[in-house]
Amino acid sequence: MKMLDPTTPTTIFIDFTETPHVYCVPQLEYPGMVKLAYHQGPVVDPDKRDIAVSDELRESIKKYMSKKYPGLYPETAIEETCLYTVTPDGEFVLDRHPKHPNIVFACGFSGTGCKIAPAIGEELCRLVLGQPPKYNLQHFKADRFTNNLSSSKL
Repeated sequence: MKMLDPTTPTTIFIDFTETPHVYCVPQLEYPGMVKLAYHQGPVVDPDKRDIAVSDELRESIKKYMSKKYPGLYPETAIEETCLYTVTPDGEFVLDRHPKHPNIVFACGFSGTGCKIAPAIGEELCRLVLGQPPKYNLQHFKADRFTNNLSSSKL
């Protein structure tokens, strides 16, 4: 979305008052604009992603912008779809490989990776260095999806 005044400071925000929730990322890639998106959408073929946005979605975003953010033009300036992997429970995986403990990994961020990258990077670093995690990571272990990782092709 194009900013009415490009000198206005911007920040990352997530609006949980809407369903699906809306998030905004500041003007980094396109000067004078912010990225505003619904954090949900249809399952799309990556080779056909540019035709995934409907007129209904465009109108919904325009109404949302007019109502909540008068500092932005309500008309879409650039339209792009975002692709991301989604785990079955919508939460990321941050773990040590079950057969090769010298390998740590993080994946399946379900669209939240850029928002939490610093904390994830810190936890990955702690795991690599053999330090205890700063946070309880039990909820993010890979084995929550299966009871038998020994048969996994990981």
